[in-house]
Formats: sequence, structure tokens, C-alpha cells
Amino acid sequence: MRILVKLVIVGLLLVGTFLFSYKAQQPVTPRKPQTNVPRSKKTNHDPLTTKQLYDNQLLYFAAIINYATSNITDGRWQEIKHPSNGWQIEPHLVSGTTRYFVWPDKQATADQKMVMPNWFSVSDNVVPLHSFIIHSGGQDVVHEISVQEIIHWHNQSQVRLQRLEKIQANSRLLTPNETKKTSSTNR
Repeated sequence: MRILVKLVIVGLLLVGTFLFSYKAQQPVTPRKPQTNVPRSKKTNHDPLTTKQLYDNQLLYFAAIINYATSNITDGRWQEIKHPSNGWQIEPHLVSGTTRYFVWPDKQATADQKMVMPNWFSVSDNVVPLHSFIIHSGGQDVVHEISVQEIIHWHNQSQVRLQRLEKIQANSRLLTPNETKKTSSTNR
């Protein structure tokens, strides 16, 4: 019986040694160290639609601002392309048409509103974009763009849709009461 126990122990030691040496011969594949750095999220934005614009006024106005600051190189739209404090959209009724003034600060006060800003209006499916030129004798540079052109331009690029989302999040549309409080002059 002792011999049998010794044979079993020796056999187990031989099998253990064989398995250990077999594991050691297998190639070791290094693992990449796991880091806690967040991966950039590439969000695919759904295409912009006419219904979305008509259902969400702030999105509509952000799309107009994004288009104007990216495509109009004359006038003053370039001055408000990247404001650090966002955009303020201020409605004014002038001769039966609502003009939407665009200020390069979503918290702009009357004291900051000394020069006529860029502005747009909306009629049917056309958006006239106006830039006031200081030394022009009161003339605006005017560009007209269709709503369909604005939508088509945005849908050509995910970057444009991402910027649109940022502009919308960083814009403020004033109510008529707020407009009265923040206006510096009658326009």
C-alpha cells in the first residue's frame, strides 16, 4: 500500500511538472494596459428636416446662424462666428415684419447693443439675412436663402450638424418682454 501511495504521489508530481512546463512553453500575448481615458464619442446626427425646424424655433434660428456665419463672408456675420458667450436672438416688430437681431452674447445687455446687429427675418420659405455696414449710408448687405438650401447644407456634413447642436445649446431667444428690457434704442 505504501508503494502504491508513493507511486500515486510521484505520478501526480510528474503530471504537475508536465502541465507546468507545457504552460510555460505557450507564447504569452501581451495585453494592452487598460486606461481610464474616455473615448471620443462619434455621434451620428440624424438628417435635419423641415418639420424639425418648424417645430423648434430655436433650432430653426440656430440653423440660420450656423449657415450665415459659415457662408456669408461679406458684411458682419463673420464677427459673430465664434462668440465665447453664445448668441442672443432678439425679436423686433418693424413695419409688420419680425426682425430677429443676432447678438454675439446670449446675456447681452442694452449697454452692449450700440451698433445695429446682423439680423434676419422669415417669410414663407425664404430667409433674408442682413448685415449692417457702418460706412454704407445705412445700407444693409442682404443675402436670401431658402429653408431647403439651409437644410441641404447642414445635411451634407456631420460636423455642420454637430455645430448646429452647439449653437442651439448656446443660444437664447428673448421673449417680447425681455426684448423691451434689453433694447437700447428703437430700431
